[in-house]
Amino acid sequence: MGTRSEQPFWADRNAFLATGNRSDARCGFNYGRSPATMELPLSAVRVTTLVGSSFMSLRLSITLSGLLLLSIGLVGCSNQVPVNGTLVEEEIVEKLLGAPDRLSVLVKQTPDGNYSPVGNGVRRAIVKTRMPNGGTMTLWVYQPDSIPGGKLPCVFIAPANTRMVHGSDLKKGSENEHIPWAQAGFAVVAYELSGDPGSDDASNGQLQLAAEEFRAAKSGLLNAQIAMAYAKEKLSFVDSRRFYTVGYDSAGTMALYVAEMDPQVKASVALMPAVDVRAWLGVQGMTKIQRNNIVPDAGAYVSKISPATHIARLSQPTFLLYMGNDDKSNWGPAEQFAKQMQDLGKDITVVKIPTGKRYETMIEEAIPLAIQWLKMVDSMN
Repeated sequence: MGTRSEQPFWADRNAFLATGNRSDARCGFNYGRSPATMELPLSAVRVTTLVGSSFMSLRLSITLSGLLLLSIGLVGCSNQVPVNGTLVEEEIVEKLLGAPDRLSVLVKQTPDGNYSPVGNGVRRAIVKTRMPNGGTMTLWVYQPDSIPGGKLPCVFIAPANTRMVHGSDLKKGSENEHIPWAQAGFAVVAYELSGDPGSDDASNGQLQLAAEEFRAAKSGLLNAQIAMAYAKEKLSFVDSRRFYTVGYDSAGTMALYVAEMDPQVKASVALMPAVDVRAWLGVQGMTKIQRNNIVPDAGAYVSKISPATHIARLSQPTFLLYMGNDDKSNWGPAEQFAKQMQDLGKDITVVKIPTGKRYETMIEEAIPLAIQWLKMVDSMN
């Protein structure tokens, strides 16, 4: 069990970075006391880093001026529990992760000429891959305009706002969640989730079909693995040893779930996720999907796709951010999830933002914080 220090520790970022050694930086605990916080006006952010058997709490006051000027510099040293393979049928794994000539049946190359500017310093290509069932899946592939020597780390992002019952296409406006990562120097592959119901007011029949298609794609896991296989074999500027999953809302849930199920993922970022899908859906949501037979055996299903169920498999460094004024069905399980991670000796950094509007906070505060954390983790890979 971890113990809370009597006094807060303040990260000495310079000391952390100066080690230049993964073991020292992550396990040497190069921390020093700071006499005071940065008292800046925008918001107070509680940052908790759970490191093996120790528990450290930081209270930071931060401000944003264009870009967030903060580097956390906190990652843990944990007793890693290896992920033993992926939970996908053997024949699907063979198709996805086999020799490149077999993969080429499923995906098409993305010529550089297909990239178009979408933001300051960022280009995007829109491509379609083939699913094993003969259907297609769309990917949005982003790259910085200027790619330095060497290959880029790659983040994989699913669509948000699905409730983890059905899938979603990639929709206009979600670029706002993707572009900051490319501007920070990451390659980005945003992938759609099989089973888009078509509209927010879809009929029960449409929801049933969408939910069935989503489950057939292993509740999005198959979509994520096709996206990773595509990046590995078809994107020459991507380093396949530095794959990360990130996301907001249900995409954060998916980021954790994919990290739990696939050892290709080296770290995960979950911003305001639902770690317990049953609690997130609530009585009303569970009643709807059960009564209308949208998901057969709904209770067992939502347990199976909840990151909290598979927490023992989560061996990668994890960044979890939640809001104190969010619905308790989100922040309550998130706090419990963090404590379980601590008790299991996992590598997790937890950020609690006391209050704010979910989407605006995600764009303006959460993503910049997560980028700084992931750049720190990536520098040690």
